[in-house]
Amino acid sequence: MSSYIRALRMVNFRNYADATVLLAPGLNVLVGGNAQGKTNLLEAIAFAVTGSTPRTANDQEVVGWGADFARAEMRVSLDEDEERKVAVGYAPGQKKRLTVDGAPASSLNAYAAGGAGVRVVTFFPDDIRVIKGAPSDRREFLDALLSSLRPSYARAVAEYAKAVQQRNQLLRRIRDGFSSERTLSTWDRKVVDLGTQVLEGRTAAVGPLGSLFEDAVTALYGPEKAALLYSYSAPLDGYSEALREARSADVERGTTSVGPHRDDFAVLFGGISMTTYGSQGQQRLATLALKFAAREYLREETGQDPLLLFDDVMSELDERRRGYLSEYFLGSTQAVISTTNLEYFADEVLERARVVHISGGAIRTATSDGVGSGIVERKPLK
Repeated sequence: MSSYIRALRMVNFRNYADATVLLAPGLNVLVGGNAQGKTNLLEAIAFAVTGSTPRTANDQEVVGWGADFARAEMRVSLDEDEERKVAVGYAPGQKKRLTVDGAPASSLNAYAAGGAGVRVVTFFPDDIRVIKGAPSDRREFLDALLSSLRPSYARAVAEYAKAVQQRNQLLRRIRDGFSSERTLSTWDRKVVDLGTQVLEGRTAAVGPLGSLFEDAVTALYGPEKAALLYSYSAPLDGYSEALREARSADVERGTTSVGPHRDDFAVLFGGISMTTYGSQGQQRLATLALKFAAREYLREETGQDPLLLFDDVMSELDERRRGYLSEYFLGSTQAVISTTNLEYFADEVLERARVVHISGGAIRTATSDGVGSGIVERKPLK
């Protein structure tokens, strides 16, 4: 069996002062009213697994009101006999603390690429921006997926962005007469070297991911011809030449016009762009299909089933698709799904799931006879 999370403790995380939730393999359903903490719990799991939150670029937002730090701890079952204890702590103005079995993680990139013993695929309603949003949203999705596999890819993406920023500053100095164009050669080489690493990673992934996306669309939407079509601002084998040819125009504009930071990929149903012409429902299904494709891609690359964290996924689906998703989640090593309404799940599905009730940052787990097992709070992981 693939790894799964046995327990999660949250301290000063969003609306949780100190709470622990116990999770089971297979389907876990978080149920409660709006603004009670379901999404925050999913975020805390992702924070503990990856060291970062998928909901905001500002880690300070996860720190509870009036607190000066936030912490997420979890126990990960690696197999029947082995368990890993991991923790992520954050205090504004200080370096994030990541530990695995009490020892500091070597780096955030290494931790995020499976260092916790499990990887995640998340779905939050705002993720529809991957389909309907700007090219940067689609690049971010692809880069995050590949970074969860290889720390070296994450480093290349970050260093490439810095190199492009430095080149842009130099371009503006040349345009304004403060530097010579001859000084560009060094930055051109660095940009191409790092950008090539990024392009090679994306090029290798987009074909298999597109095939998995087509399969997921068929299961969710029907026999629709679906595809992911990557658009290069400069081809991999002509990248250096394209950057050199764009030099004069780049100087005039003060910005780098070619490279992986300008690329995009189209999400197509029947050859039609879902970004431009998709309905809200089609865009949501395409987002789900991308997430399912990401899960299968991670399984194929690692041999391990990632944890699925899906927020409010059932509310806008019809009964047939809810049934399909229920079986999909039950067949996963572990899925944690939030909802405001248990009626979205059939009785036989709930009988095979762990149901966790959440109200105002308090957590209660339902037993098989429907009687709550009590509030699970202020219990440190041991």
